[in-house]
Amino acid sequence: MSVSWWWSVLLAVLPAVVVHGQRTEEWVEKPFAQLSHRELSDWGRAALAIRPEKWRHGETRHFIIHFFRNGSAIARRCEEFYAEIREFFGNPPDRLSARKSHVFAFHEAADWNQFKPVTGLSNVAGVTREHEFFYLATSATGHYDWDGKVQAHEMTHLVFNRFLKGAIPLWLNEGIAEYFGQRKTSTTAEFRRRLSQATPYPLGMLFEATRYPNSVQEVQSFYAEAAIVVDFLTHSTERRALLPKFVDALERGQPLAEAWRIYGYAGQEAFEKAYERFRKTRYR
Repeated sequence: MSVSWWWSVLLAVLPAVVVHGQRTEEWVEKPFAQLSHRELSDWGRAALAIRPEKWRHGETRHFIIHFFRNGSAIARRCEEFYAEIREFFGNPPDRLSARKSHVFAFHEAADWNQFKPVTGLSNVAGVTREHEFFYLATSATGHYDWDGKVQAHEMTHLVFNRFLKGAIPLWLNEGIAEYFGQRKTSTTAEFRRRLSQATPYPLGMLFEATRYPNSVQEVQSFYAEAAIVVDFLTHSTERRALLPKFVDALERGQPLAEAWRIYGYAGQEAFEKAYERFRKTRYR
């Protein structure tokens, strides 16, 4: 789940790159007052107001991490996801440059539940708003979530927002995030098996959506269908190389029916026929 102005709802040493004598990727824990970027949104301030004496802070090259526990593990994942997502999209320029995105990792479910009303959302384990990401970093057992599906999904939004200049359709934003969230944490077979269990979502409704569906079941179907479309668009090396061009076309406002030509489809009907064949063979 991503919320922003364009609508997108391991305990090891980080690899280091030396630039001008400074290790830019290294995780460094420090007091809030010593962070390189301390300006927060109203959501960020509200998060840190919950048990303020317990929050710890640190930063990497691209992120400032606010956490209760497992800061180095969270930081490593953030930088790994950043590198993978950026490479996936052809290494586009980072619009934020030296400015860092903020990650707020809650550890207790009670604290997360206290924060959620600030977002206006109830059935979420994580949410991204512009350049801030908030989530519950523990699983149902109360321990650190080593599986990391929520972090993988929302980090995609957070990193994606560093590259985009404008808006992309809701389905594509969530589809890319769900694709990464699922594929990063499961095999291809498990990824497709899990998504095939969701009720198919009509493509016409998917591509025209400007807001999330009303029910939890519909939201799950929306996310699954969007992720399957992204899987279809990237299931080979050649097709994966076309995705940045496709995203750029939609970001510039090109109609979807025309953007399909990047993939060699004459229009919406040609795309849907090819997609349905793919879906029937890979998502049975």
